[in-house]
Amino acid sequence: MTLRHALNPCGECPWRTDQPAGRFPPERYEALRETSQTRRGGSAPLGSAMFACHKTAEGKEIACAGWLAIEGAGHVGVRVAVVTGGLDPEALEPKDWWPELHQSFAELARFNGAEVEE
Repeated sequence: MTLRHALNPCGECPWRTDQPAGRFPPERYEALRETSQTRRGGSAPLGSAMFACHKTAEGKEIACAGWLAIEGAGHVGVRVAVVTGGLDPEALEPKDWWPELHQSFAELARFNGAEVEE
């Protein structure tokens, strides 16, 4: 099965460090916490949702390119997609031409006023 995903962070991607804080409320980031590693070197909880691109319609979500590049390797579903050939492992690395991204979900969430542990 192919893991559908954005190919690069869009102009309004919350993972971009050049985006202002507050586009989404802190509660949204707190709800998305399970999409990412609970600690460096850890893993997102088994069965957790993926961080979807905010531009996709509900029920037709695709994975966010920024999330894949920063946190994707820490998500079991993403690792399964790579192993089964449903996702090119290159999707797990930011490209040289991309804008700078927050380096962890915790950093992104705190920047946006959410209280999360790292």
